[in-house]
Amino acid sequence: MFKKILSAALAMTMVLSMAMGSSAATVKKSNASTSKTTTTTEATSKKKTTSGKSKSYDFCRTQLAKDKLALKMHDTFLSGLRAGKNKITVSIKGYTEKQVYGAFGTSVQMIFDEHPEIFWLDTMQNIVVSKDHSTLTFYPRPIAAYGTADKDGSKASKINTTAIKNTTSKMDAAVKKMGGSSTYEQVKSIHDAIVNGTQYPANPDKATHNQHQAVGPLVEGKAVCDGYAKAFKYACDKKGIPCLIVTGTATNNLGDKGTHAWNYVKMEDGKWYQVDTDWDDPQTKGGNSKSVLIYDYFMTGAVKNDKRVKDATMKYPALATANYKAK
Repeated sequence: MFKKILSAALAMTMVLSMAMGSSAATVKKSNASTSKTTTTTEATSKKKTTSGKSKSYDFCRTQLAKDKLALKMHDTFLSGLRAGKNKITVSIKGYTEKQVYGAFGTSVQMIFDEHPEIFWLDTMQNIVVSKDHSTLTFYPRPIAAYGTADKDGSKASKINTTAIKNTTSKMDAAVKKMGGSSTYEQVKSIHDAIVNGTQYPANPDKATHNQHQAVGPLVEGKAVCDGYAKAFKYACDKKGIPCLIVTGTATNNLGDKGTHAWNYVKMEDGKWYQVDTDWDDPQTKGGNSKSVLIYDYFMTGAVKNDKRVKDATMKYPALATANYKAK
């Protein structure tokens, strides 16, 4: 996976603590009037099909299709997390310790990367494996704003479901304002609302948890690249528009390289296009953080010599060969 998982066994085959990665961008675009240059400012559900919309696309299930244990963990964990459960158990009979820990890391990382509705989860997570190695118990650890994490992860944390629901309501209210009669109009409305309503932090290295989440653009108005991408996906998910988050690397014109995150969205023609709300919201020269709305990275197909390179280990769908043309 793009984000390497750091693990440390706290008790032999009993408790495992994993720090899950986040896809913060290391490269940020900048703009000076009409001349565009780049500068580095950062070192890094199924929806009902509505008229005129394509069916939803589940990238996680596509990615995990060949790993039955990881897929089972993903589905079980996601269901429990959406319900606000603080203890989720999965059978691991017949699997080796290496397979179990690998599947856990993969499944939870996919939830971090592709499910922006689970914005309250901390990047440090814990599991407990039974002595007979028959079950794995996942104790979700919330960030401070949404509960109290257990000290060592060996028992359930306290999850504040009321706080989670309140933030979700605010995010949904923001998405509701993003209108449009066609899929294209809705996608453009989502893009414009996120760009116009979000500022890139002055010191991205110190970005808060929420600035890496959909909460950043949709509620607080400040985010780094993965926050932009998660907000875009969250809005598309709510409107039944197939969308996924792409992680990889990006290089600016100074030759600086770092991690980055953007989106693929599927239109009515059945083809996938790229949308990068972060790079369509460039910073101006001189440190001015005022948003500048452009469409250089909106609804593009495969780009020749693209400065963004997707993670080669992920099975992303093929892009359209040309940019999308609204009818």
